[in-house]
Amino acid sequence: MRKTKHCGFDYYLSKDMIKRYCEKPVETRLKWLYMGNLLRMGYAKKIVKIQDEFRQAGKSR
Repeated sequence: MRKTKHCGFDYYLSKDMIKRYCEKPVETRLKWLYMGNLLRMGYAKKIVKIQDEFRQAGKSR
């Protein structure tokens, strides 16, 4: 991660990392998303609000 002048953060994925991710079956990738959503449901509302605000900051660039 590297800090920028903007809110939020940036990160870098190499082309090889992206390629390896794309090689995973779609079912596996969907399971990862589903499990992440299940985890998030257990978070306190305050944490979810902070995450949502953080995500919105990245869209304003």
